[in-house]
Amino acid sequence: MAENMYRALWSWIISVVVTVVVTLATGPKPDSELAGLVYGCTEIPSERELRLTQRPIFWGGGGIGAVLIVLNVIFW
Repeated sequence: MAENMYRALWSWIISVVVTVVVTLATGPKPDSELAGLVYGCTEIPSERELRLTQRPIFWGGGGIGAVLIVLNVIFW
């Protein structure tokens, strides 16, 4: 058990050191390369012009509600 703990500790230390060294050695990417990849650089589409039946929350919430009702009827 102690051998596994020491191996895990050394693995964690090495991965943290490598992460810090690579982060310090490389420069940040420009925002144009991060568009579509990072939440803060991506334009969020608006759902205001969509009808209720075209919104994902309608089908997700309705689908989950229907499944819960069916399961409740089956296992009552």
